[in-house]
Amino acid sequence: MAVMLLSTLSTLPNGFAAHLASLGILTDSDLLFSNTSHIEIYTRLPPPKPFSFSEFEALVATLAENLAVPGRAAAELYENENDTDLKMETLPALDNHLGGGLPLARITEISGDRGSGKSVCHSKNIRQPAYLMTWKTLLLNCVLNFLVKNQEIAALWIDTTGDFAVDRAVQILQDLRQTPEQLEATLQRLHVSAATDIESSQALLRALDAQLAHCIVIDSITPLIGPYLSAVSSQGHAIMTALMRYLRHLANRYSMLVLLINNATMMRTPQGQGQETISGPILNPQSAFASTIRKPALGPSFTFMSDATLWLSLWPSPKDSDTHENSTAHTVEVLRSKFSASGVWCTFRIAQTGSLLLENVSRTEIN
Repeated sequence: MAVMLLSTLSTLPNGFAAHLASLGILTDSDLLFSNTSHIEIYTRLPPPKPFSFSEFEALVATLAENLAVPGRAAAELYENENDTDLKMETLPALDNHLGGGLPLARITEISGDRGSGKSVCHSKNIRQPAYLMTWKTLLLNCVLNFLVKNQEIAALWIDTTGDFAVDRAVQILQDLRQTPEQLEATLQRLHVSAATDIESSQALLRALDAQLAHCIVIDSITPLIGPYLSAVSSQGHAIMTALMRYLRHLANRYSMLVLLINNATMMRTPQGQGQETISGPILNPQSAFASTIRKPALGPSFTFMSDATLWLSLWPSPKDSDTHENSTAHTVEVLRSKFSASGVWCTFRIAQTGSLLLENVSRTEIN
């Protein structure tokens, strides 16, 4: 069953979710699988109670019925199994390690240093360095190429930071030699929606046309979950778990590829492990490069709720970058993966236009 915040369910009467939230009951799972009896929960509700106990029990029963996972026909299961053979191509060198690309029915986390190419930060009025102008570029290239090669599907891009640049998407499609008619048709299948909090993002996910969409991008998931996480409360972890479970439900049920951009944070020494003896930056042991002193945000629990973690960074060789004034060099690493080899990496280039350059800086596998 998909876990949902009660406050996002429009079928509940006004005030129902707010009253339960005062008792720490935030999700349908908190209510339906609570060890506390319904009469005890109702008794603890603060006065004045907007509904009788009989109405409360009826609401709980209706909620359980509406959120129950329906049965599935064998023919549908067989069709979805065939859909999972479809993969999103990324970079030729990386796809060799991924078995042809990123598979559907999986959740992939993409993280890295700011300006590493995992997203786009663009302004028409300010001339910015190429590495800042290509903040969304790798993922945007992959999604657009996926739509170009599969014209019967669509993708949902949830923009939580408000910096999605449609002109960059147009430029990438033009570099893919799309005609104006083809370009318009492709953009119509890329649904970009803004979401500033977890409630609005869940509303977008519930309204998704699951039969058409095969890809969900959340850029970025960090501001949705980060404000709730706290060392003194488990509420944030419960919200994070509920959202990830629902994304897992969508990925498995409808053979969707879920791509989550996660911000980076500095590596820190665990408390009580000789902080006074540490001098200089702490290296990320999962990375192949000694220059990596950051890791994905949102903590280790979030990392293991996904199927793979890709880490992007600027290519650490300034000599190589200086010879290509119209492009920037980057690396992408597979820090961990449940469906492919981990600890592999490759390099690539991003042109100032935002398109990926297929020629690699180098190609290496870490054994």
